[in-house]
Amino acid sequence: MYGRIALVVALAAAAVSVGAAFALGAGDEATAAVKARQIYMSAVEWKGSASVAKEAYPTAPLPKGGGYESCPPGSQECDLKGDTTKWAIETYRFDTALVAACAGERVTLNIFGVNAAEHHINIPDFGKNFVVKRGMLARTTFTVKKPGLYSILCITHQPSHRADLLVSSCA
Repeated sequence: MYGRIALVVALAAAAVSVGAAFALGAGDEATAAVKARQIYMSAVEWKGSASVAKEAYPTAPLPKGGGYESCPPGSQECDLKGDTTKWAIETYRFDTALVAACAGERVTLNIFGVNAAEHHINIPDFGKNFVVKRGMLARTTFTVKKPGLYSILCITHQPSHRADLLVSSCA
């Protein structure tokens, strides 16, 4: 009789030990699960204008690439519609120049197109290329594995339309 009780107690202790080991293992897997991060940005165009009576039109050349536009007095561009009393400028930007994530996270980048018909976006370090269209939310997902600073580039409007993804260890 005592032998049976000892056997039952030993089996129960073994079951508890196996269950505890399984629970610890499951806990490690749950802890190691990839965390998700949602990042939201907008692709926007900043505009400025001035009266020729108050400010002279700047004639210095701007960088090539479509990210900066300068419209002299009388231009049909920059919403001047031929107005000779004003000059204007435009630049494309993301509404934030720096976004952040932690190493090991699965990042979903959501970019809403506000201005321009489309923006061709490239994230070179993650092999991502996609198009953001006006009035639409474009999404791309990738896992960030190591800390660093990674570029998010609009190929359509260089060099101004860019942002950086800062990945930290967050340990």
